Amino acid sequence: MRKIAFVAATLLAGVVCPAPSEGQSSDPSPGDPQAFTETFVKLCREAAPNLKLTIVGPLSLQANTAQGDVSVHLDTIYSACQRDPTGCGPFLTRMVELTAKGFASARPMAKLSQVRVTVRPSSYLDEMAAAGGKSDVIAEPLVGDLWVYAVRDEATSIATLDRVDLDALKLDAAGAMAAGKRNVEATLGVKFRAGAPQVQPGEGVAGLRGDDYVASLLALPDLWEPLAERFDGRLYVAAPASDYILFADARAKGNAARIAHDAAVLARAAKRPLSTDVFEWTPTGWEVVDLAKAR
Repeated sequence: MRKIAFVAATLLAGVVCPAPSEGQSSDPSPGDPQAFTETFVKLCREAAPNLKLTIVGPLSLQANTAQGDVSVHLDTIYSACQRDPTGCGPFLTRMVELTAKGFASARPMAKLSQVRVTVRPSSYLDEMAAAGGKSDVIAEPLVGDLWVYAVRDEATSIATLDRVDLDALKLDAAGAMAAGKRNVEATLGVKFRAGAPQVQPGEGVAGLRGDDYVASLLALPDLWEPLAERFDGRLYVAAPASDYILFADARAKGNAARIAHDAAVLARAAKRPLSTDVFEWTPTGWEVVDLAKAR
């Protein structure tokens, strides 16, 4: 359950408690915490009939919202109403109206089926830090400058999975990362296994293009073992963009230079470039290829 140490300017999503109509008492009773709480709930239910509010105790509520269960504490509002009883009603209305717009746009609670992993360069983490969100990022290093991030798959976008999502899903960071990898394997991974890339032994570079999760297949190195076995375990891979992966027979002379060249060209044109490095598959994961030493 999410908990909110409730201040006057942080109320519930989309709830507007209206000013009393003519003939009604102008204020909830500020003298009795329980009566104040009951009156507050009554006003909010009238304004938002679909809102599920439960009184936990005096000045303490639980709200079932799109974000999950939220603990709401009315202490600050109650104190303000005690200081100015005659202005209590308009004060409640004004505070809720100021915050309703922001809360109304809050995203729904995450579902386990939405959890994915995506591959991004380390600069993505720096961008998150600049935006003040680094502490909420769930990530682990992959290879070279690439990291694997836990995300939630939205209808038209990809959102970073944060601590609120973890609480809702009852997962820790490791559990979220594992769930994201399972979901990628159950979707893209299944298709990848069924239609393994048609790259032949010898010279040449092949590619796999798709949506923004294609590079996420690098987070599943075991998935690449059957392809590597075609080349006696020697497989080159590059991820120039989030939606594009390249691969080649690492035994063939000149393929390291070829795949590096193609990765550089594709990265320059990519909407979301990732890396121009070349990686080689190993039974324990990926390793960066030293192009100066490669054939």
